[in-house]
Amino acid sequence: MRYYFLILVCLVSSLGAQLRKEFSALENLQQRGKLDDLKEQLTKLTPSSNDEKALVSYLNAMLKKDKNDALQMHLSNADRNPKTDYGQKSMLEAAKLYILERDIAAANTQLRKITSTLILERYYWLGVCAFWQDDYNNAISHAENYLRLAPQGVQAESAYHIISDSYIAQKKYYSAITTLNKIKAIQDHDQQYLNYRIGYANELSGKPQDALQAYKTAYELNKYSQIAFSVEERLFAMRSRTPSLDLSFLYPYTPLEILTPAVPADSLAPVVVLPPAITLPEPGANVPLKLGSKPSKGIYLQAGRFSVEANASKLCNTIRDAKLPAVYYEDKTKTSTTWVVLAGPFVTRSDADAARTFLQSTDISSFIVQY
Repeated sequence: MRYYFLILVCLVSSLGAQLRKEFSALENLQQRGKLDDLKEQLTKLTPSSNDEKALVSYLNAMLKKDKNDALQMHLSNADRNPKTDYGQKSMLEAAKLYILERDIAAANTQLRKITSTLILERYYWLGVCAFWQDDYNNAISHAENYLRLAPQGVQAESAYHIISDSYIAQKKYYSAITTLNKIKAIQDHDQQYLNYRIGYANELSGKPQDALQAYKTAYELNKYSQIAFSVEERLFAMRSRTPSLDLSFLYPYTPLEILTPAVPADSLAPVVVLPPAITLPEPGANVPLKLGSKPSKGIYLQAGRFSVEANASKLCNTIRDAKLPAVYYEDKTKTSTTWVVLAGPFVTRSDADAARTFLQSTDISSFIVQY
């Protein structure tokens, strides 16, 4: 172990010796995010060695806002200075840009040109490429190589997910769950996404209660995130297969208590719960399934929020089949698009409460919203 450590020290030392002090300062500016200072210094310095030229080209490429310009500059740097550290780093950046464009073959070509023992991240991206090509065994192998060399590296958490997703694709759910649990040893990992994936692996492996617990943990970490919406979809899909699944934590509202007058025991008759009378047009009569925008006023029941529009449409039709009016609308933000299902509108909150109790009896959870 000490032998490899000494080699690493020598490599780093030799790299530092190839750059003059003012060029080493450029690296520091980039690492600290001082991009305006970096741009200014790049215009003042004249590189002399290949290593300095490679560094300047690399940094100029990293400063480009247009990804096509950045890609061409990285490719040029890699071709002109292939044996330098920053020529090799340009190969890595070019590969990442190719992956963004789903040009996996070109990305692989760049990654396999990298020979530097200091660029460990290439193993992770080789794993990504293999996964996109459905080559799951190689995806696992490359990701494991990265984790062996950089167990707390920048891409460590993502590497575990590559391995887990590869196992899931191979239907090796126990191995996927075991891999996911290793992420817990990484500092500052994404707990919500981790629990969501653990829930999904357990769901696929036929363990609904373990899946439910993991999904619940994920959901309660942030009920308004995109992952929470995905969790809701998985939970509703599970309940369609297992109607007894308790999803009350999604809508923790006190059930409506209905009081009935006392009657003689011999006159008791079965109580039939019917949909409340709604003073609205019948569902489907001039009422579109999808609204053009969120309602501006009215009392509704929100029965779901989905990241797939077809799921919202399906739930709307299910509610209409129960003789209640239902619509959905598209809710778009800068980072996500979801579709919200509403039952209503209702004239009073009492009507909405009665409708919520009725929907609950048909295994559709909801809560009152007022616009």
